[in-house]
Amino acid sequence: MNILYLGVILLSGYFLSVISEKVGLPKIMGYLAAGLILNPQVTDVIPSDFDLIADSVTIFCLAFITFEIGSSFSISDLRTTGKKYFTLAFYESFTAFLFIFIGFLAITLWIFPISGISIHLTIAFVLLLASLAAPTDPSATLAVIHEYKANGSVTKAILGAAAFDDIITLILFSFSLSFARSFVGTEDIRFFSVIYHIFYKIIGAVITGVVFGFLFNKTVSLLKVKERKAHVVIFLGFLSLTFGVATYLEMDELFSTLTLGFMVRNFNAYKKQILEITEQGLEDLFFLIFFVFNALAFKFDSTNMILILSILFFILIRAAGKYSGMYLGTHKLKMDKKVQKYAFAGLIPQGGIVLGLALLVSKEPEFRGFANILTGVIMGATIIHEFLGPVISHLTLKKAGETQE
Repeated sequence: MNILYLGVILLSGYFLSVISEKVGLPKIMGYLAAGLILNPQVTDVIPSDFDLIADSVTIFCLAFITFEIGSSFSISDLRTTGKKYFTLAFYESFTAFLFIFIGFLAITLWIFPISGISIHLTIAFVLLLASLAAPTDPSATLAVIHEYKANGSVTKAILGAAAFDDIITLILFSFSLSFARSFVGTEDIRFFSVIYHIFYKIIGAVITGVVFGFLFNKTVSLLKVKERKAHVVIFLGFLSLTFGVATYLEMDELFSTLTLGFMVRNFNAYKKQILEITEQGLEDLFFLIFFVFNALAFKFDSTNMILILSILFFILIRAAGKYSGMYLGTHKLKMDKKVQKYAFAGLIPQGGIVLGLALLVSKEPEFRGFANILTGVIMGATIIHEFLGPVISHLTLKKAGETQE
């Protein structure tokens, strides 16, 4: 029966994306609409246990998306702009963290005591929530960029900052998690242990991506693989291996596949053919599956008014933080006014890694007092970002004059 459901999902996503294009919206809106219509809490077409399969599929699609981000950077780009994009990523990520920390600390110090949550849990909650405000999910923006063939300084600034988001997020989250545990009395802060943990995940992921990228490149070169179908099989095999090994070794999986993409772009003799396959052959399918399945797995549980207001507050404060960070970063780097004005909007969408980190927090027994509130805020914000993200990205790039429509 799962094959039948898959057929329904694929065709629904495709036909609704065609309708979406006809009315002047990005294709992603059609994908999301299909997932929403087929959501088990909306209709009975797809059974509720299908989301168990959806989780694995969307994670694999996310691996493909991060590969594409990595493959968009060449060594010459990094030599000239790598430091600039890392600086942008630091400013927009850390400022979003700071805005959420200050904003939510102010309101939770008033609300949480009413709910019986101690001051120690309050600080732990705010720290963890703030660290989850830092990352950007570039999936929606990347899909819009490719659909409308966007190119220019704003497009490059968005992709550049998003590429370094995971590193800064991981650092902020690891420190926040360690400090949060100390506040609830379950762990002493071990600075060097935290540093080791961060470096293991990041450096380990880079090494994993480099090793499998090297093996991938050598495989297609030694075998002189030229057939398109062979490239597809080898590419998907190495993408799965890279992601799987990084997961098994508890490294940052998405950063490993991002590194794999970078290796292919810069050191593969058949990079033109392989990147054509990803961009023109597989991209639409992976984007369709990723966004339909994400909307399909949304949980529309009834929430109280405080949680709804917290979600809206999180979205607004985080957007203000992203804007402020990009404003400071672009001015410090003396980037052109177009980037200063528009680039922050492409960094608003959120999802992917942040959902995984939120679920990780929810499984920690010491955070049980606020885990449901934290995951509720992140899930609610992600749902809204999934639907608004493509529209915002499209309008931003269009106003910047970088789309070809």
